[in-house]
Amino acid sequence: MNSFKQLRGMDRNVWIRFVGEAINGIAFMMLMPFFALYLKDKVDSLLLVGIVMAVAPIASVFGTMIGGKLADIYGRKPVMVTSMAGNGFVMLGFVFFDTFYAFIILSAFMGFFNSLFHPAASAMVADVTAPDKRTEAFGLLRLGHNIGAAIGPLIGASIIVISKSVIFLIAAGTVFVYSLVVLLFIYESLPKKDKKDSLLDSNNQAEKLPSPFKVLIQDKVLLVFVLTGVVISMSFSQTEGMLPLHFDNELKHLPPERNPFPYLMAFNGLLVVLFQLPISSWAAKKKIGFVMIIGAFLFGLGQIAIAWFPYMFYAQRTEFYLILIVMLIVYGIYTLGEMLISPVQMTFISNIAPDHLRGTYMGASGLQWILGGAIGPLISGYLLDKSLGNMMFTGLGIGCMIAGVIYVAIDRMVTPPSEKQVLIEKESSL
Repeated sequence: MNSFKQLRGMDRNVWIRFVGEAINGIAFMMLMPFFALYLKDKVDSLLLVGIVMAVAPIASVFGTMIGGKLADIYGRKPVMVTSMAGNGFVMLGFVFFDTFYAFIILSAFMGFFNSLFHPAASAMVADVTAPDKRTEAFGLLRLGHNIGAAIGPLIGASIIVISKSVIFLIAAGTVFVYSLVVLLFIYESLPKKDKKDSLLDSNNQAEKLPSPFKVLIQDKVLLVFVLTGVVISMSFSQTEGMLPLHFDNELKHLPPERNPFPYLMAFNGLLVVLFQLPISSWAAKKKIGFVMIIGAFLFGLGQIAIAWFPYMFYAQRTEFYLILIVMLIVYGIYTLGEMLISPVQMTFISNIAPDHLRGTYMGASGLQWILGGAIGPLISGYLLDKSLGNMMFTGLGIGCMIAGVIYVAIDRMVTPPSEKQVLIEKESSL
């Protein structure tokens, strides 16, 4: 209850984004559990599926290069509205085009517009939220997304047998609605002084904002954080994108409609809805590195189990409902790790970013998702074609555990000695 009382003080912008994330989550999670399977029916191999899915994060490099910087110059709101409207048109494109090359182009635009949105949206949350409340604010937004994630896959499973086009149309419609909500109800949060200075002509400009790449080179802590996060982002992208193909390969004794993935995604969303807020509230009182190593280890263990359990189920010809029960337990462990990692990652970036460069830092941190999202599908497409999904998820699980150790080290690098002593005393008293 305490976490809910504390959330009442969150800024209006955060609450509007919470509602929007819930609506958007329903639409996208209707689509995503079936997207890889949909592409599998349209192209000639799983490697081509991986190529299509890898194009989006590659194209998002361009959005990241300009998205955070534009948000620091012109404001968070116009960048958010433009990116969501663009994504709505991309979703409509999947209804009218049906070839490999068309999917490549659409995937590229989807990656570009997505990468415009997140740095601006994350910077806006940091603008309006006190540093000690940011973990809870980002946790609240994950809660909104996962309200949709708990409902969307089950709706999608019932609609997909009728028409795939309907799912794309609904997704496009909700993205357009979300963009209108932001346009009409969210206020601009870019600090006025920064906005005024950033709009001066080049002769009088107080400072030129660096690109995300320059920020990465200059801030070694941020660079190590991003490189470490690549394995985390690879794990997210493969579990949410290519896992249904792994199940399809390994659980050969089950018909396609018994693929457990939609039910796991719905369960994932439900767990986040029920537990993200208290977990975020708990995590906000702990050392960031401490939270991240626990989350990374649970995240990694879940993926190792995902790697090998389907192989054992097929060998034993296990019944669907027993498979589902066991995989729900495994996915619960994976989800607990996810709930610990995600909001704390954003809090870490918010805390090390200078106020006038929050959008740029968020854009730079987004490179971890770009690299992981681009490399992951290419590797997994190749390995899944060879029926080696178990090796892929095992490697990702071990990599996540190693990443957790590195997170502890870089968090120690940025924590002042006085703050370390306060945190030690706080944790010893709990």
